[in-house]
Amino acid sequence: MTLSDFISTHIEAILVEWDAFAQSIFSARKADPAKARDHAKGILLAIAAAIERTQTPLDQAEKSKGHGPLGDVGSQASMHGMSRRASGFNLVEEVSEFRALRASVLRLWRNANPVAPPSADEELIRFNEAVDQVLAESIAGYSVEKERYALLLDKLLSSSPDLNYILDLEGRVIYANKSLALLCHLPVEDMLGKRFSELGSATDKIPQHLAVVIQNKETFCGDLQYTNDSGHVVSYEYLLVPVLDEQGQVEAIAGSAREITARKQLEDDIGRERSISDTIIESASGAFFMIDQQFHLVRWNKYLQEETGWSDAQLRGGSILDSIHGDDRALAAAKFMAAFATGYAHMEVRVNTHEHGTRYFLKSARRFMVDNVPYVAGFCFDVTDRKQSEEALEKEKIFSDALIESIPGAFYVLDMEGSFYRWNNYLNRLTGLSDRALKQRPLLLSIHEEDRPLAAATIKEAFDNGYAQAELHVLTKDRGIRLFFMTARRFQVGRDTYLVGVGTDTTEWLAKMKSLEHQAWTDPLTQVANRSHFLDMARQEFARCRRYAHPVSLWMIDIDHFKTVNDTYGHHAGDIALQSLVSTSQQTLRDWDILGRIGGEEFAVLLPETGAERAMLVAERLRQAVAASRIDVGDGASVVLTISIGIATVVDDDVDLETLLDRADQALYEAKRTGRDKVCQSKQVLLG
Repeated sequence: MTLSDFISTHIEAILVEWDAFAQSIFSARKADPAKARDHAKGILLAIAAAIERTQTPLDQAEKSKGHGPLGDVGSQASMHGMSRRASGFNLVEEVSEFRALRASVLRLWRNANPVAPPSADEELIRFNEAVDQVLAESIAGYSVEKERYALLLDKLLSSSPDLNYILDLEGRVIYANKSLALLCHLPVEDMLGKRFSELGSATDKIPQHLAVVIQNKETFCGDLQYTNDSGHVVSYEYLLVPVLDEQGQVEAIAGSAREITARKQLEDDIGRERSISDTIIESASGAFFMIDQQFHLVRWNKYLQEETGWSDAQLRGGSILDSIHGDDRALAAAKFMAAFATGYAHMEVRVNTHEHGTRYFLKSARRFMVDNVPYVAGFCFDVTDRKQSEEALEKEKIFSDALIESIPGAFYVLDMEGSFYRWNNYLNRLTGLSDRALKQRPLLLSIHEEDRPLAAATIKEAFDNGYAQAELHVLTKDRGIRLFFMTARRFQVGRDTYLVGVGTDTTEWLAKMKSLEHQAWTDPLTQVANRSHFLDMARQEFARCRRYAHPVSLWMIDIDHFKTVNDTYGHHAGDIALQSLVSTSQQTLRDWDILGRIGGEEFAVLLPETGAERAMLVAERLRQAVAASRIDVGDGASVVLTISIGIATVVDDDVDLETLLDRADQALYEAKRTGRDKVCQSKQVLLG
C-alpha cells in the first residue's frame, strides 16, 4: 500500500494519535477539538493528494525556491495556522504538533508495511516536503501578525505624552518613544544602544533601580526630580516592569514615566492651605465645626473639644446635635438643614459644656462643596453673658465685633475702591491710625511701595473671582516693615460688594524657619556646612562638572596630632584650633569653593572648575598658612597646627562623588603615612 493510500484509509487512526499528543500542549486544551480535528483532517487529505500528484517543472522550480504549497494544501495550512493562533498556540507549540503528525503517520505506515513498496523512498521524500510546506504556510502568519502588532504598539506609545522605553539587562535602550526622544533632544535612532544614564539629567537616576527589578522580578515605582534647561524643577513618577521569558527569567525592562510637576505643586499648595486654615481655626476664640449631611462631625478645633469634653474618638463621626441641649436640638437640626439648602444659617442655641454647664452659643454655618459633596462649617461663640442685656441688633453687632477682634491678626473689610470700610483694633495698633484716619483710607497706603502693584492686583482678583491671597510687606507704626499673609474674600450686602480679609504676621515664623534651616545645615562650632549639607552640595556640583566635562577637585583635610591638643590644653583649646583652621581656610579659598566639616578634626573642600595642578598649588598654600599661624588657646598658651591634605581630581572612573571622596581619603592616608604636614595627590589619570 502506498503512503498516500495509507493516509487516506487510516486517517482516523492517525488523528487519534495526533489528538493524544495535542492534548499534552497547554494551549491545545483550550481549543475547540472538533474544529481542530476538521482542520487536521483536511491537511492530511491535501498532503495525501500532493504525494500522488505529478510534479511539473514549475512545481520543482517553486519548491527549490522554498515557496509554500499550492492549491488545497496552502489553503488548509493557512486555516489551520489561524485556528491555532486564535486558540492561543505559540510558535513552539505549533511546530511540536506538526512533528507529532509526521511521526504518527510514519510509525503507523511502517507498522502496516513491514516490506517497503518500491516507491517508498520517493513517497517519503514527497511526504516530508509536503509536511514542511504545510508547516511553513501554517506558521507564516506569526511573523506577519507580530510585525503588525509591533507597528500598532509603536504608534500607540509614540502618540503618548508619557515617556515609554524598553531597556536590556545592561541598561541599554532597545526602544524609546518620541516623547522620550524629545525630552533627551535626540532622534529615536540615536538613542538605541545607549545606556539610559547617558541620555541626560532627566534619566540618569532611573538605572540605579534596574538591578533591584532584575533581582526581585518585581515592578518598581518611584519619583524623580531634575532641573530642565529652563532652570525649572520637573517631577516625574515612573515604573520599571520586568519582562519575563517563557522560563520566567528577566529578558528586558519595560519602563514608563509621567510628568507630575503640576500635581506635586498642587499637593504642596494644598499642604500650605491646610496649614494656614489649621492656624486660623485653632487660633479662633470659638469652637470650629465641620459636619456632613447627617450632622456628623468631620473636623473641629481644640476649643470644641474642651467645651464638649469629648475625646477625638468620640468627636470623629459623632453628631453635633448631641452637644446641644435637648430642647434646642430640633431648632439646630432645622438650621443646619437650611444651611445645606440655602448655603448659610445662624442660630442661638443652648450647649451642654463639660465644665460650665448649659451655655448659650451663637453658631454660624456656611455650606461649601468638596468634590461635589456638600458640607457645612462654622464657628460657635458663647453669648450667654450678652443674651439677656442686649437687643437682637446689638447682639449681632457685638457678635461680629467679637469675631473680628478674636482673630489673631488684622481684620478688614474693603469697599469697591479698595478703601477700609471696617477693621479690628489690631489694625489700629499696627498702623498707629485712629478709626477716623482709617475710615475710607486706601489699603495700598499701608503697603510698602514695592508691593503695591501686587496688592492692587490681589484686590482686583478677589473682586473678580471671589477670593485672593498674597504675601505683602506692611508699613507699621512701631515695628517697621513686617511681612503679612493676607487674604480677601468677596461678599455682597444688598447691592454693595465688599472684600473681607485677614492679615497674619508671618515675620517671626519665617525667621524661625530660616534659623532652623541654618541649624540643620551648619556645623554649630565652625559655622561651615555639616557633613550632610556638604555632601548634598558636593553631589550637585560634582554632577554639574561631570555633565559639562569641567574639572573639579576635592580635598580631604585632617589636623595632625589633634588629640594631643585636646589632651594637653583641653577641649576648649581644640575648639579654638578648629575655628582657626576654618578661618585660615576661608581666607585661602574662593567664595564658590565648598568647605564642610566631615567629623571631628576632618574637613573636606570641593573646588569647582579646578584641575589637579591648581588644586595642589592652593592646598600647599593653605598648608603653609596653617603651619605659620600660632593660635592663642587661652591661659597664656598657644599652639601651632599642621595639617595633612589628600587631593583627588575627577577622572574617567569617578562615577559618583563617593568614588572621588574615597580617592581623596586614600591620598590623605598617604600624607599621614609618609610623615604628616604635607599634601598628597591621587595618581589617577585625569579626564581628557
